[in-house]
Amino acid sequence: MNSEEKEALIYGLKRDILLMPQQGASKLSFDTEDIYKIIPHRPPFALIASIKEVNLLERIIEVTSQINPSDPIFKGHFPGAPVYPGVMLIETMGQAGLCLAYFVKNNTLEINDNSKSVKGLFTRVHNAGFNKAVQPGDLLTVRVKSIEDDDFMGLMCAQVIVNNDIYSHSILEVYYP
Repeated sequence: MNSEEKEALIYGLKRDILLMPQQGASKLSFDTEDIYKIIPHRPPFALIASIKEVNLLERIIEVTSQINPSDPIFKGHFPGAPVYPGVMLIETMGQAGLCLAYFVKNNTLEINDNSKSVKGLFTRVHNAGFNKAVQPGDLLTVRVKSIEDDDFMGLMCAQVIVNNDIYSHSILEVYYP
């Protein structure tokens, strides 16, 4: 990706919701128990609630994450005016990216008891932005699109959407050990 393409992508991520092309899209209904089979995260740090849609042709995923109003993080961030931390939004985008990597790398829309979790280490976050504050109780829709991917590294763009508004966005670089 050259610098002009990157700038155009960043500009678009801030303003335009990543579209889920209907051609090749599959509606799914995977919950946390299924998600635990494909990524290594566990409570209290498992942030994805469900997988709703995957498009293998376009390499894009849509997941949800429910922000628990009683999460202890809100006691300190910020007392009397709680805001979900941006770093947690980036982590949520990263976990959604690992879910996408599972489907793309295995070329499947299935999760079963024999599924192996994808191991990935996010090494860089490029151009993270926060347009609006996520509040306790918000239901996040997270979309992640793979830009480049091989057996060693991946590059993904991601958005956190609440009520059809972009709340956060980033470009994530992942290393697959």
